[in-house]
Amino acid sequence: MYIREGGLRVIGLLDHMGYGNLGDAAVQESVIANIKKRLPAAQLVGFSLVPEDTTRRHGIPCYPILRWHPRLEKTAAAPVGRRPFRSRLKSALKNSRAVHIWAKPVLEFLREAVFLVRSYRAVRSLDALIISGGGQLSELWRGPWSHPYTIFKFSLLARLARKKLYFLNVGAGPLKQPLSRFFVRCAVELADYRSFRDDDSRDLVRSLGVKSVMHVYPDPAYALEVGDHLKRPRRNSSMPVVGLNPIGFCDPRIWPRKDDSVYREYLEKVTRFSVWLLGQGYSLRVFTNETSVDHNAIEDLRAGLLSKLSPELVSSVFQRPSWGVKDVLEEMAEFDVVVTSKFHGIIFSNLLGKPVIALSYHRKMDFAMRGTGQDRFCADIEGFDGEWLIDAFRSSVAASSSTKLKSSAAVEVYAAKLAEQFDNLFLNGADLVPSKVFATQGNLGHKRFE
Repeated sequence: MYIREGGLRVIGLLDHMGYGNLGDAAVQESVIANIKKRLPAAQLVGFSLVPEDTTRRHGIPCYPILRWHPRLEKTAAAPVGRRPFRSRLKSALKNSRAVHIWAKPVLEFLREAVFLVRSYRAVRSLDALIISGGGQLSELWRGPWSHPYTIFKFSLLARLARKKLYFLNVGAGPLKQPLSRFFVRCAVELADYRSFRDDDSRDLVRSLGVKSVMHVYPDPAYALEVGDHLKRPRRNSSMPVVGLNPIGFCDPRIWPRKDDSVYREYLEKVTRFSVWLLGQGYSLRVFTNETSVDHNAIEDLRAGLLSKLSPELVSSVFQRPSWGVKDVLEEMAEFDVVVTSKFHGIIFSNLLGKPVIALSYHRKMDFAMRGTGQDRFCADIEGFDGEWLIDAFRSSVAASSSTKLKSSAAVEVYAAKLAEQFDNLFLNGADLVPSKVFATQGNLGHKRFE
């Protein structure tokens, strides 16, 4: 390693990213840009769910955070002939039920042990491991043995390797299961530095029994540079453009909570609202910042609109999903108003100065809307009705000028706080700043702009 005295030269960035969530990608783009700005010689290494995707998006080498991960490109088919010993052994074990029942947990344990050894070697090559991104401390997706366990094991590996460990503006919750709470409490206590994206996340972790110093800073995506998108000329159109960002909430095919009736009710309300918008002369554009979770919802919305409107009109509503953060920001720059069910849909709208209406499935969205004084345009995703959405849209359009001013003021404050945080952590190759530097930094994510 090329470690300068008191500095950080090889930095690992860990996030449950890789499946097309552009919110996660935006966080990492921001963290990478701000570290490189302050430590130009630093080598950055990713740790993610799909290493190839992370390398392609961010241009950094990457390790997996799970022992199995999907490949972006299919490998060539194996030649026909005698199967390899490993494949034949696996088939033999499956055919013997008694042996398979006994052998499977043993094999799983051995595979995890091998993966931990490989991961330790990767972590040992670092000077620091930074865990950032939204829902890192959450059991929402597949319970305690998913995100909580992954964060715990890499935190423990960093400690065993005697490397610095930072939790950088992460989100927390839900954490209801005792094992999830144990994993998160231990992981956070092992860190050298801990910051959360909102007071709610910090307070939840505090309630687990964590006594260490914790800080609150805005989501790192607020430090993205979007000036070029703000300066781009609008396309020639007299029609106001509305960006609609649906979500697969409670979709039994993808969502952790599987409730088809809730999903269908949400989708029907969004469909009726879309028909109303088009009937009022608005130009509608359906977009997404997470293709993996929202693909089915978008297709179901398309089918719903086709049952009510002409194919020509519906085809103008749907465009090819954006692949990267730059793409989605370019797309959103064309909108006059945004209606979103995604957390980073709110943040991207704020960065671009767009009035936004949020159909919220998580308190993080409520806090994000409250922070820019737009909480009256935020409703629970299960509790809103079609009339409220239409009224909120009309009010949002009428108040768009004042909303943009509030949003711009909030983003300016958030960006300044993030710049201060990055300076304290990384400027001039500085080592971890003593806690007293951050002693006055509280409630940064929730200031309301009236």
